[in-house]
Amino acid sequence: MYISRKLKRSNIVEYVLYMWHIEELIRSLNHDINEIEHAVIVSFNLDNKKNADMIQWYVDLIEQMKEERIKDKGHFEELNEILAELSYLHSSLLTVYRDTEYQTLLAGAQDDLEALQAKSGNKKSSDIELAMNALFGVLVLKLKGKKVSEATQVAVKSISKMMGHLARQYNKMKEGTLELPSEMSN
Repeated sequence: MYISRKLKRSNIVEYVLYMWHIEELIRSLNHDINEIEHAVIVSFNLDNKKNADMIQWYVDLIEQMKEERIKDKGHFEELNEILAELSYLHSSLLTVYRDTEYQTLLAGAQDDLEALQAKSGNKKSSDIELAMNALFGVLVLKLKGKKVSEATQVAVKSISKMMGHLARQYNKMKEGTLELPSEMSN
């Protein structure tokens, strides 16, 4: 709860990845608040008020997952909306804003994104969806204590740089400080 609030303000990409992890955690613990309390919440060693707040946060998430019919798979609607915003911003940075730094970062990640697309079979995914799935996949491997290949680490590094820049630009967009290139702002 506290981590998600901080990430939502500071890095929207990390926030989405964190919340995807929370969704999977809830699923793995059978949507059972008692299991979540014993496996997760206790480790935070919080005072009674904060502990109760965190329990309520998980209870609310469990209920929301039921209401949104994502108990077994899928993501919170809020997270889907954020991904849509990130995809729109991605396109805007490439075309309208002509963000040369972002264009360079995307070019550096493009081969890795295309390789991911090829591995996904016939399912056509956006660059942002591919990038987020790659980052989440590596996160899951690391959480499970599995080895991440050198090639995957290199690929994720280029994707991470691109997504980090996108997250910073997202914050500027939300703050209203994202500016058009000078030749367009006349």
